[in-house]
Amino acid sequence: MKLKELLEGVPLLEGSAEADETEIAALSMHSEGCTEGAMFFAIRGGKEDGGNYVSDAAARGAVAVVTERPLRSGLIEILVPDARAALALIAGNFYYNAHRELKIITVTGTNGKTTTCRMISEILRAADKNVAVFGTLGVTINGREIPSELTTPDPIELHRLFQIAHLAGVEYVVMEASAHAIALKKLTGIRAKVAVFTNLTQDHLDFFGDMETYGKCKAGYFTKENADFAVVNSDDEWGRRIIAETPLPTATYGVENPADTFAIDADCTSGTRCVVNSFDDIFELVTPFSGEFNLYNALAAITVTRLLSVNTDTIVRAFFRMPEVAGRFNIIESTKRVIIDFAHTPDGLKNLLTAARAITRGRLIVVFGCGGDRDPKKRSVMGRIAAEYADFGVLTSDNSRTEDPNDIIRQIENGYKEISSSYITIVERSSAITYAVVVARPEDVVVIAGKGAEPYMDEGGVKRPYSDRAEVLEIFRRYNL
Repeated sequence: MKLKELLEGVPLLEGSAEADETEIAALSMHSEGCTEGAMFFAIRGGKEDGGNYVSDAAARGAVAVVTERPLRSGLIEILVPDARAALALIAGNFYYNAHRELKIITVTGTNGKTTTCRMISEILRAADKNVAVFGTLGVTINGREIPSELTTPDPIELHRLFQIAHLAGVEYVVMEASAHAIALKKLTGIRAKVAVFTNLTQDHLDFFGDMETYGKCKAGYFTKENADFAVVNSDDEWGRRIIAETPLPTATYGVENPADTFAIDADCTSGTRCVVNSFDDIFELVTPFSGEFNLYNALAAITVTRLLSVNTDTIVRAFFRMPEVAGRFNIIESTKRVIIDFAHTPDGLKNLLTAARAITRGRLIVVFGCGGDRDPKKRSVMGRIAAEYADFGVLTSDNSRTEDPNDIIRQIENGYKEISSSYITIVERSSAITYAVVVARPEDVVVIAGKGAEPYMDEGGVKRPYSDRAEVLEIFRRYNL
């Protein structure tokens, strides 16, 4: 694509090279990814400055560089006020702005993004719509799965996926919008038809520093530049702030506060059964998803799809037949009952254990850890929550990355032992799961939290294949449970 086409709509600084006929063959955020005719984005990150790698990009064939300051690189230097925003806009142009041909639904919030996205997509499929889903569990386009490591892909990959979806005949893209993606301007230039806010609880404070900054990042997404319509949880404190401050037309959902979509007489013990009132349309809802947190996810999905003119009969039918979401309150049973869930925040763990308690006749045993190189402030908090809501804890490793897993476990332990001494520490995760499952009695429930459907363990900066679900099934086989 010609440089002048790539730079359409991109703010430039005085002194920038002119948008001319130069042919750009590829885009890359990393110098090692540059090939002949590439455009390199010299982005300053928390640890690295892309400007230090421009000579390597040039040696590999790059012909242009996008930068916020002159680099005297010998390449065509595109000077911009914000390299991250420019990256998103240029990536859109490179893939012919396929996103403009799609109806995009974004879901942001600390917890519930993945399940809410899957619920929305399943309802739209039941309404005979062609749907793609982008999120933590990867990318699915018309049923075809494409691996993806990030909750919200980086702009070059994101716009490539938009183009694939458009060419595949997709009408709706339902995608998770992470706080990092918003803060790093990955979604610049993309306008959602509907933007959903689920909740805000403690997470990512290693990146944002404090809850106010984290909340303002999420709330700041709900502007006319980013979406046509907002769907917001009225029971969440930050949700109410968004409702009060957003310029967008807004629909609400909740249980405790007035809302456009709400539920009454809810039983979330084993699956969920309740009466829903959505924009004064009243119907009974039956779903296989347990826990009050999943009721909120369902109400969000109902609100979105009602706004998209899906009738309630289709919604009810879709929920009744809806498959479980991988790694989200997945129950595995033989002579023992095990629940696998992605819960990795204090609020997520509390909600998970509360839901598990409702189906536990004996002891509730929790196996969990906390990720390395991530918010250390939540570790002792999660320890206290586990001690308060479970009967016994097995503290273990969970993607320790470059940290010593023993140090992480000690921080969790500091919180746990403030409440209870009923725990054990076993660093190796598969051994921890084996211990919990073997010692559990038939009436007990073992909850394994933190990884959900993640297919890897990240230790020492190296990812190796790993699955909580596979571990449990192997334990069942090995011990004939």
